[in-house]
Amino acid sequence: MGFAERLRAELAWDGFPGRVGFAAWALDEREPVLVGAERVVRAASTIKVLVMITALRAVCSGRIGLDTEVELPAERVGGSGVLRELPSVRRISLRDLVTLMIIISDNAATNAVIDVVGLDAIRDCAADLGCTDTRVERRLMDVDAPGRNVTTALDQARVLDALARGAALPPDLTDHALGVLARQQVRDRLPALLPEGARCWNKTGELEGLRHDVALIGTDRPRAVVAVLVDELTDERSARGSRGGPACDAIAELGRAVYRSLAR
Repeated sequence: MGFAERLRAELAWDGFPGRVGFAAWALDEREPVLVGAERVVRAASTIKVLVMITALRAVCSGRIGLDTEVELPAERVGGSGVLRELPSVRRISLRDLVTLMIIISDNAATNAVIDVVGLDAIRDCAADLGCTDTRVERRLMDVDAPGRNVTTALDQARVLDALARGAALPPDLTDHALGVLARQQVRDRLPALLPEGARCWNKTGELEGLRHDVALIGTDRPRAVVAVLVDELTDERSARGSRGGPACDAIAELGRAVYRSLAR
């Protein structure tokens, strides 16, 4: 019995909150388990993995260095992050912007990185990594801009799969990207119920009525990819946009199921 068959036996969707898009597979077996995986939803902060890879590709090409300082705008968007609360910080390295963008999901840092690489480069990166339904049409929290940032569970899994296989970046920058993802501070979803010795390289996303998490799961190295995108949540905590809520607990159970399916 392979990973996919074991995982299907573990999964239970009855009573799952909201509407779920799910994609997972073992990196060595590559047989996918898909549930609503091509359903297009708002990407929220999961799009930041793609932004990170695009920025690191710019580093690889020599267009910018990781330690190049980037000037920050005086006016900074709200939402998650700390840079909005630090107006005296006017310049910061690309390395630190990427770190803030991923580990605490800083929106101001994300927009600074987007301004460096450009939306077109992010779209090109998405297409190159096999994303068929992902659209990146505006900066974070830019509510007046036309368009939306949308994705699918399958596209999110494709991005992380490419990263884990070394198909997205050269080895040194792959290691850098994985190192940043491993330092993720929001751990209430896919990593929350993993046992000691398990590792998770993840990026969450949340908006009103929406909870996402996308990750690589393994031990000393990534062994499986999983993307869980949940929207249409109506419970009080999720509807307010704050962290937590029943979807986070349900996503945590999925993370544990993925790991159990690997560990046998």
